[in-house]
Amino acid sequence: MLIVKCEKFENALGVPENERLTSGGWVQNFCHTYGLKEFRRHGEAGSVNLEAVERERERMRKVYMEYAPEDNLNFDESGLFGFAPPNRGITSKQMSGKKSSKFRVTVGFMCNATGTEKWPIFYIGKSKQPRCFGKKSPVDRGFWYRNNKTAWMTSTIFEE
Repeated sequence: MLIVKCEKFENALGVPENERLTSGGWVQNFCHTYGLKEFRRHGEAGSVNLEAVERERERMRKVYMEYAPEDNLNFDESGLFGFAPPNRGITSKQMSGKKSSKFRVTVGFMCNATGTEKWPIFYIGKSKQPRCFGKKSPVDRGFWYRNNKTAWMTSTIFEE
C-alpha cells in the first residue's frame, strides 16, 4: 500500500524515472523509523490432529501408486470473500478485528498430477442469475457457474 501511494506521489510531482524509489528498502526503513509492524487481526483459530493427517497421507500414497500420474486428479475449492475487510494491517499497535461480510463465492480448480490437463475454473454463488451476468448466461461468458443457498460445494454439484 505504501509503494502504491509513493508511485502516485511520484507521478503527481513529476519525479523522473531514474530518481524514483524502486527498491523495497525504503519501506522497511520507513516502517522501522515510525515503529510500524504488520499485525494479524485475531479471529477464529483451529487445530489439526497431525498424527491423523500423516496416517491418511500414507493411505493416499498407496492409492495413488495404483494409477498413472495422468489419471490422478486433484480438485481444490476455495472460498472467496470479496467484501471481507483485510485481516492484516500496518500499524504501530495491535488492532481489533472488524465484523466480516458473509458474502461468499466458492471457486473450484482441478487438474491432473502432471499438469497436462487443466479444467476451467468454476464458481458457486448464492444467486441464480447474478446481476453482473446481465442477460447472458455464465456459459456465454466462458465459465461454469452453479448456485445454492450457501454457495458451498455439494455432492450434487460435485457429481455434475
